[in-house]
Amino acid sequence: MANDETPETRIPVTLLTGFLGSGKTTLLNHWLRDPALADAAVIVNEFGEIGIDHALIASSNDNTIELTTGCLCCTVQGDLVETLRDLRAKRSAGHIAAFDRVLIETTGMADVIPVIQALMTFPVARSFRLNRVLTVVDAINGPSTLAAHPEAVKQVAVADAVIVTKIDLPGARVTALEEELAQINPGAARVVCDLTTRPSALVLDGPDVYAASVGPEQARQWLNASPYARGHEHEHGQDHGDGSVHVHGHVHEHAHEHVQKHAPRHTQIESFCLNFDAPLQWPQVSAWLDALVMAHPDELLRVKGILHIAGHDRPIVLQAVQRLFHPPAELPGWPGTDKTSRMVFITKGLSKDYVMQVWDTVRQRASQPAACAA
Repeated sequence: MANDETPETRIPVTLLTGFLGSGKTTLLNHWLRDPALADAAVIVNEFGEIGIDHALIASSNDNTIELTTGCLCCTVQGDLVETLRDLRAKRSAGHIAAFDRVLIETTGMADVIPVIQALMTFPVARSFRLNRVLTVVDAINGPSTLAAHPEAVKQVAVADAVIVTKIDLPGARVTALEEELAQINPGAARVVCDLTTRPSALVLDGPDVYAASVGPEQARQWLNASPYARGHEHEHGQDHGDGSVHVHGHVHEHAHEHVQKHAPRHTQIESFCLNFDAPLQWPQVSAWLDALVMAHPDELLRVKGILHIAGHDRPIVLQAVQRLFHPPAELPGWPGTDKTSRMVFITKGLSKDYVMQVWDTVRQRASQPAACAA
């Protein structure tokens, strides 16, 4: 089940996204001056569009710019997959300087989901690994942008971290925006900055669940399930041996859930975490997720999980964005003795109750004896 890739040879990729006018250009130019990115490759859509500071440019040709800090910038040629393959081939052949990370900046109107999916698809996934998604939202136009543009909501919903900019300008609505961001994606880290206190390039680093060196605690930080609980710590029910657990004096079939519904009227976003105490059967998990994807491919914005699969001593990492699932990966070990399976769902118009109904249906079918051949 776990993939056979060698994660130590794969290059981490960070996605920088955000709607038009959010401040991505300013932030990127700030980061490009940081020596921490000296061994990075930066992919942008159009150099003219991104507005790289001319003081940073050492040399350039049609589609590649070398910066004074040592890092390399290039534009998307054809599509992102072709660009990544071209970069890797030139790196291997020694035609460009070696790089140890990639930063991809998307256009302001871009749907970031296909970009994430490209990094989960072979052959790209054999050479690159998705590190994290950073979404930039400005405190002045952010609330109205989220209300009017579904693409902006998606950018926040799939983010690992949200960077709030322009907090020091007149008209900034920082508190209201942070509340809305927490409603859309409570598990994303939030970084608030102004013109003088921009985050350093270290914000590009974070729990890298697909790195060869990832530790159990880093994996827990990546999942970050606790914000989805309703204002209390995780509870662990008593397993009854039949897949059910006992919580607060009554039985929940198959799982206890930490749920927090976040559904501003204009987004219809829900986020929740499902916890399973008993080990899960992989065929049932696979059938469950396949059924959800087939019936509602656009409603599953992001799914993240660390699972205890029967027959496996080590936890399994699960991640999906809409229609596409990353190949399951095995972690080195569990963080402590707690082996509860946890799955975080961020959906659009897809309720926790429905997700659990599909799970119940899959389990019931799996428990029915096979029909006898005539």
